[in-house]
Amino acid sequence: MAALPTEIIAEILSQLPVKSLLRFRCVCKSWYFLIKTPNFVKIHLDQTIISNSDRHLLLYYPRLDSAELDQNLVCFSEVLHPLEPQAVHLFGSCNGIICIADLHKTDIFLFNPLTKSHYNLPLNQILNLKVGYMLFGFGYDSKNDDYKILRLVQGFTKEKVFYSEAQMYSLNNNSWKSVQGISSYLLFSDCHGVLVNEALHFLANSEELGLTGEYIASFDLQTESFSLMDCSKFVHKIGNYLMILLAQLGGCLCALVNNNTNFILEGADLWVMKEYENKESWVRLYSIGQECIQSRVQIKPIVYSVDGKRVLLQIDSLKFGWYDLESENVEMFTPQGLPDGSLETESFLGSLVSLEDKHHSDKETSPRQNKYEYLFSFPIQCTFFLK
Repeated sequence: MAALPTEIIAEILSQLPVKSLLRFRCVCKSWYFLIKTPNFVKIHLDQTIISNSDRHLLLYYPRLDSAELDQNLVCFSEVLHPLEPQAVHLFGSCNGIICIADLHKTDIFLFNPLTKSHYNLPLNQILNLKVGYMLFGFGYDSKNDDYKILRLVQGFTKEKVFYSEAQMYSLNNNSWKSVQGISSYLLFSDCHGVLVNEALHFLANSEELGLTGEYIASFDLQTESFSLMDCSKFVHKIGNYLMILLAQLGGCLCALVNNNTNFILEGADLWVMKEYENKESWVRLYSIGQECIQSRVQIKPIVYSVDGKRVLLQIDSLKFGWYDLESENVEMFTPQGLPDGSLETESFLGSLVSLEDKHHSDKETSPRQNKYEYLFSFPIQCTFFLK
């Protein structure tokens, strides 16, 4: 009979998926407290990001459904959430946390779909809701170890004067504040900010009243300010009708250009910014013709396969396919448990991040000499029998 060193136990547990760790909390009291420790939560999240494992898909609006992505069979099941029984809007995901809201976008929650940890944001007055629409973005500021939500209200007053207001919520401060807005009009009122490099990205006009779409508006979560990125390299190549969808793929900012004639999809090009903020680094990753996907509306990239050789595509809401980057073929598949209705898809990593404990973890955790010093300040009593 021999007891494993605590460091080895931590390394083993940190490589397991969240659902397994939630079950293993019942093994013994020491494991229960270990898995809840903020240091272990961070180690586990870092390990998950590095290994690109424990990946999940979310279907949202009107209900919320999830499926494990790295299984032979993708099977969706309904997720109970704090907005039940209301329909759900989803504004983004980060570190296993998603940001959801009700239909009016006033009751907002941060929510971990696996652990069910959630936090209800305080209400905040919006100066002028009648001028247009609201856009949101959600992400993580690593410099300040803070989760932040951007809310934009844009539109035109009765006097046809352009109106734009921006507010930022900080989980650390648990409050909203006004931040620098943007004079450009953001396109597509249902496309919320895409998180890449700790910045939120929106398609924007070069003119307030134009529809040129030649720029991407980037909101830095650390500096809490906007800047514009040129995307004319691929915009000027479109035909009669343009539908650009921003996305994140493999940590890079992407733009899916759906080429349409008379609102019928003829094909799609996926452009990837290989080097962030370098407009010359935009490259076309693939071009899909109508004969490959038989889509009528839109193709949306979701995530790379684990080996990076395929891209998961959502086609016209509830059709899915793996696009092989080498053969340029699409392998269609039908997940089990698909709910009725037109739905949007988001991917997220499993994590143990607890929103209820977020306000206390920084105050209770002093600087450590190494990542295990605080983690194992208590003895682990579990014994393993080795043959």
